[in-house]
Amino acid sequence: MLVLAVLLLISGLIFTFSLGVAGYFVGPLTIAGGGLLLLQELRRRRSFREVQNHIPRRGSWQRFLIGLGAVFVGACGLIALVWQLTAVLADTANGFFLALRAEDQAKARSYLAQDIRASTSDEELRRFVERSALADYESATWTSRSIENSTGKLEGTIETRGGGSIPMSISFVREKGEWKILAVRKPDAGILTDDPRPQPNRADQARLASETTQRFADAVTRQDFTQFHLASAVMWQQQGSAEKLNEAFRSFNEPGIDLRQLSGDPKITNASFDEDGAFVIAGTYPYGQNQFEFRYRFIYETVDWKLVGVSAYLR
Repeated sequence: MLVLAVLLLISGLIFTFSLGVAGYFVGPLTIAGGGLLLLQELRRRRSFREVQNHIPRRGSWQRFLIGLGAVFVGACGLIALVWQLTAVLADTANGFFLALRAEDQAKARSYLAQDIRASTSDEELRRFVERSALADYESATWTSRSIENSTGKLEGTIETRGGGSIPMSISFVREKGEWKILAVRKPDAGILTDDPRPQPNRADQARLASETTQRFADAVTRQDFTQFHLASAVMWQQQGSAEKLNEAFRSFNEPGIDLRQLSGDPKITNASFDEDGAFVIAGTYPYGQNQFEFRYRFIYETVDWKLVGVSAYLR
């Protein structure tokens, strides 16, 4: 009983400072219960010492119930402690979604990790809000919270002001003592594939291929891959430069070639993960009597799929 009383007192303190408004009610009640049990147990022990200088063991069923209660209280206290330690992740996510709802792109970007902040444009954030219905963000319920070393993760559901629910997963990294967002992912609805890894649906595959082709055509025409390079994933930016891309695709600068005529949705011939874990979208566009063939590699970064490799040919 003494162990149970002490656990109740400790758990009450944890509940008070970890469960928000509910903790201000549950915590003091738990502390009061632990205090009453502690006083009762101390009086019981004192009375036996005065009479027979011996404290008899409780019955086996009593010991079982006390032990079960101690395990339950300890587990609840541990869960509450984890909840408190990961509350900063929930606060960061809430601030990010509120900034997106208010269309405050600068503030929303301030919650992102430093390495990926520059590669995430206001337009990408706006489109993510549109695709995810986050303009009506009301609150969030996180059913899974975890922190491991300098990384963290939240999984749960976003509630909208219209009463809708949106599943959401957020990854974090710790930078200079603060938790910053690495990726925000909304699982796509629809028919599941055999591959358990999240991947862009057919509409997003066409969008990604079309947008990448348009940026590629613009970069080739201007003979400047700076913006194309900045729109790619941070990992790919660090591995190469815009100048190297311009040199690699110099053959498209020959007279008579104008890739800006490529428009509409492409014919996608392959969409799957490669051996390195990148999602590959391959396909073609008609180009006069020839075809423009492409193979784009993507990884998910922040709020969308970002380019990490490109191959293109005119055949």
